[in-house]
Amino acid sequence: MKIFRFLPIAFAIVLGLSSCGDENSAIGSSIVDTNIEIVVDSSFQELITVESVPNDSVVGRTITQLIGRISIPGYGRLETDFLTQFMPAANFDTVGVNKLDSLILYLSYNTESFTGDSLAPMQLSVYPLDKRLESPVYSGIDPAEYYNAQAAPVALTSYNASFLGLPDSLIELGYKMIRVKLPDEMADRFYQKYKEDPTVFSSPSRFTQYFPGFYVKTSYGSGCVVNVQNTVMNLHYTKTTVINDKDSTYNSTQTLMAVTPEITTGNHIKLEIDAEIKNEISSGKVYLQAPAGLNVLIHFPTRKIIETFEDAVGGSGSASTVQGLVNSLTLRIPVKTVSSNYNLDPPQFLLFIRKSELQEFFEKKKLPDNVNTFYAKYDSDAHVYNFTGLRTFINNIIEKKRTGTEITDADEEIVLVPVSVYSETVSSGGSYYYYSYNEKEVVTDVVPYISAPSLALVDVDNIKLRLTYSKQDMK
Repeated sequence: MKIFRFLPIAFAIVLGLSSCGDENSAIGSSIVDTNIEIVVDSSFQELITVESVPNDSVVGRTITQLIGRISIPGYGRLETDFLTQFMPAANFDTVGVNKLDSLILYLSYNTESFTGDSLAPMQLSVYPLDKRLESPVYSGIDPAEYYNAQAAPVALTSYNASFLGLPDSLIELGYKMIRVKLPDEMADRFYQKYKEDPTVFSSPSRFTQYFPGFYVKTSYGSGCVVNVQNTVMNLHYTKTTVINDKDSTYNSTQTLMAVTPEITTGNHIKLEIDAEIKNEISSGKVYLQAPAGLNVLIHFPTRKIIETFEDAVGGSGSASTVQGLVNSLTLRIPVKTVSSNYNLDPPQFLLFIRKSELQEFFEKKKLPDNVNTFYAKYDSDAHVYNFTGLRTFINNIIEKKRTGTEITDADEEIVLVPVSVYSETVSSGGSYYYYSYNEKEVVTDVVPYISAPSLALVDVDNIKLRLTYSKQDMK
């Protein structure tokens, strides 16, 4: 442990330095002090092996829902629908209500949140769930376990994703709604239940005991998949109030329930990977595909990296006069886009995680800790994912090793997983004497990538792994 502490000032300065060498060189070094050497080693990338592995049953938890069906040459056939509970409104408007006009399920999406032919005629059906969803919900869930597949749907509607024909006022807002009229009996049932016992609507857990939710299924059509960002159930009704001693009757609307991050929802996804991709994988090519498609499994040379570093600095033995420090460890994953009629993009983010920890990460809704898990954003200009902070991954394993925990195969089995990363801006600052203002982005959620069909070919020959470390002879 001493190798990481109480370093001379001249040596400590190099901690923040990144090496400036040719990435293609195997090993390069430069002397910045008579006793301090910075070593750049890119030879480890030759030890990396990668392969595509199935990712056909991901945790379908997400704040958006995917609905539709599409076949894309060179990608495959994707069919998606979803099961969801609802967050109820705590209070219903009951004063002066004369008539319940309709209960409408609205599925909203924006101008860029669909893939395929916007004019393709599609139809969806809505079924009530018979029981509460069990969390976590996986994309391979069997909906038949939660609804009566023999019963008729309570509602269905035809739609297309096109914005053509919409009023200019709605086009300017940038979103469109799929409108599904629910049975009048359902509207009356919800309303009367609230009047009888408002506590049923007091929490999601209590409400789902009364109303488990919906299964929204693609029942007709092919050629388009829509990413729904907002799902609500609105009650339209007629209301009378007294204004200036006169009765005034007008139409009103209230959102009775909505799909929110607090409740359980899951996308049911069926992806048949194109035979051409399967053949190319068999011949050694490596693909990333989403949703519920292909991850990349990496044999990461953790043991060799640590062995090389410790050999260079004399290990942890007290007799060594050399002290060393890992400055940086970076992994560069270049990809190639795949030509298609639908301009499929690579996933927006990749998650770097041990294969052994993958399932627990999503089930327990964890966030990247920059020690064991990391994420990288796709650089659309350079067509690459850059993982730049892996120094802490190696240092953590080194520290454990020096306290008796051996490196295992799990430390060398890494998966790259397509994900969506959600964040929010957090502001801070201010005191009695002065005011300062700072903003930073804080990651709030990381979920499997389910937003749209996505595909990329990994440029295996140009993967780069570079270790930079400093060492100092204390003699």
